[in-house]
Order: sequence, then structure tokens, then C-alpha cells
Amino acid sequence: ILSPQHDATHTSPLSGTLAMLPALAAASPTLRTSRPVSRLRRNHRHHHGVHLHLHHRFPSLAADGGGRGRFLLVGTCAASDGSAGQDVGSPESMANSGSAYVGLFVRMLGLDNDAHDREHAICTLWHYSLGGQKCIDEIMQFPGCISLIISLLKSESARACEAAAGLLHNITSVKLYRDVAIESGAMEEIFSCIRKSTITPEIKEQCLCTIWNFSVDEKLRYKLLGSDMLIPIVRFLDDEDIKVKEVAASITSYLTLSHSYHGALVEAGVIPKLVHLLQTKDNDYKIIRKEARSSLVELSTDDSYHALIVDQGLVRIPLVGSSAYKAFRPQPHSWPSFPDGSEIQRSSRPSKYGATELLLGLILNEKKAEPDEAKINAMIGRSNQQFLARVGAIEFDYEGKEQSGSQRNDHHTILPWIDGVARLVLIIGLQDVSAIAKAAHAIGDASVNEHMRTSFMEAGAVKSLLQLLMHNDVPVREASAYALEKLSGSSKVCEKIRVEDGRELLVNVLKDSDTPVEQLEKVTTHNL
Repeated sequence: ILSPQHDATHTSPLSGTLAMLPALAAASPTLRTSRPVSRLRRNHRHHHGVHLHLHHRFPSLAADGGGRGRFLLVGTCAASDGSAGQDVGSPESMANSGSAYVGLFVRMLGLDNDAHDREHAICTLWHYSLGGQKCIDEIMQFPGCISLIISLLKSESARACEAAAGLLHNITSVKLYRDVAIESGAMEEIFSCIRKSTITPEIKEQCLCTIWNFSVDEKLRYKLLGSDMLIPIVRFLDDEDIKVKEVAASITSYLTLSHSYHGALVEAGVIPKLVHLLQTKDNDYKIIRKEARSSLVELSTDDSYHALIVDQGLVRIPLVGSSAYKAFRPQPHSWPSFPDGSEIQRSSRPSKYGATELLLGLILNEKKAEPDEAKINAMIGRSNQQFLARVGAIEFDYEGKEQSGSQRNDHHTILPWIDGVARLVLIIGLQDVSAIAKAAHAIGDASVNEHMRTSFMEAGAVKSLLQLLMHNDVPVREASAYALEKLSGSSKVCEKIRVEDGRELLVNVLKDSDTPVEQLEKVTTHNL
């Protein structure tokens, strides 16, 4: 099929198709005028394949199963061919003719054809493959076509190279054909193509989308690791083209599902880049932020890498469910205090009309009453989190699960440290025993440096954790002891424990037979 022999007494249909190519190029969209962005549907990601989607500029290709998708290919060919009596509107004739003309365009991919004809053929087949899996099935029914498609990745024509990568992107979205492409050497050729110094952003995007399809399969991720492609993928997180950056973030998100990749990813410098993407507030970065957050959550499951993430100013937060926050009750009205329990000093110059009772900002001109930066950050975090808790927007039940599959960690999220510290302190003040234990343990995990320890102290964590040592639930007491052990590495926290009469409490708790003695002994050692 791929190398047809021409009969001298018979006019081949291929010659008619070749003569028809200028008309087809005029009738169908070309890459020069409007380029299909065959990115994947972000809201329906899964681990068994990647959905195809259609660009809004090609509504004629958007019908399911390739019905209208065939119309562009078959209808144009029929009109150019000049055949009489062909009913292109008939579904039966459309299906039969569509398969026939797909075969002709696959023949045109042959190495013995003109480079210009091969370019037209690969571009047409790429557009046709956007019609869905049925269209891809029709292309893949011809043995050896995948090898011809892969060969065009080496083409000197940017349009042909992009179309070949785009067609491979669509083909590898089907698991059966993904395996065929791998056996034909598609992965190696894609890697070679993406390393070219002259690669265009469009080719780069399509190549990365194909790699994205490969990364869905856990077995293929190890081939990525052995191909030295991690460093280029991580480098693309800084690419100027946001589409390239988005696909690179999605690939990284899948790679982090395999824990054996974590070390190589961290060595490639992925954590600072993901943190930067997560902190970018641009509306166009919504999907990128989601992917970066997923990657950081997965990386944080390793204690050493979690410490690196905390050093970058982020905190891992357990998702405890929206129902747990229903028990939150704001403090009754009283003279305001800092989160650590210390009162805001009253002004020495009271207003005749009581304005200083209402507008606390009036006292900030007094140097002795001015709070330091740590207290200000603690107040900002507490205000943000308590407001979200009051309006019921602090956590949604679908959070962490909207893009996760069976392998993904959907029990945590990542927050900036100001909000993260305040969120954890708020959770240990709730009534849900499981939520309290998770938050207390998370406080201990996040207490990796002096800055985080003092931040938890200023947020009021020390007093709450001391009270939880008397809780009737053993896991809560163990988690609280663990958190206090980690926090007591700071001399400032130890002083705070003594101010809160924590030493006497610790000694009394040690006498309880149900107390986790080993951890409490460590806490007591720091404070006696």
C-alpha cells in the first residue's frame, strides 16, 4: 500500500489526488493561517489515556466519531476529483470514501514522493485525526504508516515537522497506538526533535504534548528518566511561550507520581521553578498553578524535599473536609489581641469620643505599641483564614480531587506560609479529632527552621498544643507532643512554653501512663 506500483494502462487514483492538492490546500485550513492547538482537556485528565480536543477554529472537525470530520477530507476530494453521482452527504458513502481517501494520503507519505506532497499529506492527516478516535483508527489501519509519520519529524519543513508531531500527539492519546508508536521508535525521535536548536514554539508544544501522553503510562516514565529528558522538561517551565510552559508543568505533574523520579527532578532544580509558577497571579496561569501545586504536594511526601519546599515559603496543609470547619466559632467581641494571646496595648492618649476604642490604627504612631513584622503577618494570616471559615469558603469537598487519579495524593494542598501557618493553627482549635491530629503533625513537619518555629509561636500554636496534651484522644496527644518537640528547637519557643506554665504541665502529663513518654521527654529536656 505504501509503495504502489503504477500501471501504464491504468490511471491511478493517487495521481488524481496529487493533482487535487492545490484545491485541497485552498479549501482546508492550513498551518500558516490558523494553527490547531491540540492541547488536552484539563478538567478530565485520567491515567489510561489523554483526551483529544478540537480547536475552536475548526468546527467542521469537531463532530464525534469523525462524521463531519470526514466531510472536510471526503467532500473536498470528491469535488476536486470531479466524480459524478457521489453522495457525500450519505453517511454510508462518506464512511467508505473517507477510508479510501485516507489510504491515498497515507500513500503520499511514502519516501518516494515529493517533499511538498508529503507535507500536504501529513498536514491533511493531522487535521483529519482531530475528528476523534474513529478517524485515528482509519489512519492506523495501514501497516507501516506510523514509521512514515515518524520519519517526517526529521523534515526540513517546519510545517511538516509540526504536523507529524501533532499527528503523533493525537495517535499516542490512544493506549493501543501508543505502544505501537513506542515500538516504532517514536519516543527517541521526539526526544531528538525537541533537542534541536532551531525548533519553533509550535513544534516544541506538539512534541511536549506527545511526551505528556507517554508520561501517563507509568512504565514509560522510566524511559523518560533514562533518556536525559528531565533537564529539558524542567527548563521548559521557564519557557516564554505559555502553552509550552503549561504542557511542561503537566508532564512534571505526572512524573512526580513516580517517587523514584523525585530525586532526579529536585536535582534538575524543579522546586524553585514550581514555586515561582504557583505564586504567579496571572489569570492565564490557572492551569499551570494547579499542576504546580499537584507536583509540589507529591514532592512533599519525601521529608527531605518537603523541607526544601518549606524553605521556599510554602506549607503543606492536610485537607480535613468542609464539615470539620462548621464547628469554628469566632472569638466573642473583646479588646483585640495578637494571635499568640498577647493584648494589643491601649493608647495612652484616649480619645474624647472613644475613637481609639474603634480605630486601633490611631495608636500605631506610638513606637512602644508598634507590633513587629512577625505579629503583623500572624494577624494577616488569622484574619484571612477566619474570614474564609466564616463564609464557608476555606475548603471545598472536591479540592485536591478535581484533577487527581487513583495514584495521586489528594489529602493535602500547598499554601503560602502566612496562610498555611494560620490555617494549621485554626484546625487544631476545631473539634474534629482526626483533623486536629493531622494539623498538629503537619505543624511538626513544617517546623524545619527558626523562621517557621517562631511563626507558629506568633500564630498561637504553642498555647493550643500545650492544651492538647491533656486531650482524651491518644493520637491527638502524640501529634501534639511531636509538634512541640519540633518547635522546642527554638529558644524563643522554649521561653514561650515556660511563660505559659508549660513545664509544670509537661511534668504532670509525664505521670500519665497513657502519655507518649518518649516524645514528651524530648520536649521536657529542652525546657528544664
